[in-house]
Amino acid sequence: MKILLKKVLLSPIFYLVAFWWVMIDVMWPLCDRPQILEPYLTIDLYDTWETFAAFRFEGVLMIITLFFFLLSLVLCMRALSDKQRHGWQKAAMTLLYLCLLLGWLVAFLPGFGRAREPAKRISCQSKLKQIYFCIQQYATDYQGYCPPDLPTLKAQDYLTDLDICRCPSRTRPNPEFSDFDYFGSGHKLKGSPFLLLQDRDRNHPGKYYNRILSNGEIQSGEKTKSP
Repeated sequence: MKILLKKVLLSPIFYLVAFWWVMIDVMWPLCDRPQILEPYLTIDLYDTWETFAAFRFEGVLMIITLFFFLLSLVLCMRALSDKQRHGWQKAAMTLLYLCLLLGWLVAFLPGFGRAREPAKRISCQSKLKQIYFCIQQYATDYQGYCPPDLPTLKAQDYLTDLDICRCPSRTRPNPEFSDFDYFGSGHKLKGSPFLLLQDRDRNHPGKYYNRILSNGEIQSGEKTKSP
């Protein structure tokens, strides 16, 4: 039993399979849902981790996956040219490494076709601008005053696509009508610029926020205090 265990632990196949499992069942899920670690980290440490997960973690995982893919390819070629094994033993080892090669190729796939955080931030700004145009139309019909809330825009058909009220970066469920805080109630749109719309807490990784002022100016950075 000890000899068998020793052979298993010394086999590269064991480590290739183990790392493949960690990549598929731990690393990529963490990359997709960094909030899994939120209960275990301080606020500042979690903000740092979430930003890393959004901008760097995926690249690190792709490099690690590529390394193990190439390693599996080398071992597969070595098994194919191994002169110490013959017949079914050689075929079995080659087939095993081919399976591992395909496995690492599958582990590489989650990194493709993903919407990156920078693109989501730009999309978020676009949605704020679209809501702003709806508010402009409302203000034109109501003596320059902003609506009391965003649902009013929907109720009066100024806003027809509810998807523009959802931030593309947000991963947490939000039961509110919109993923953006609204501060226009009781204000006239024209005049001294004021904060009109802003990302809700945790829309984006870390402390990043998009906001739009009453003059249509888009700003981004750390959160502005509510008026």
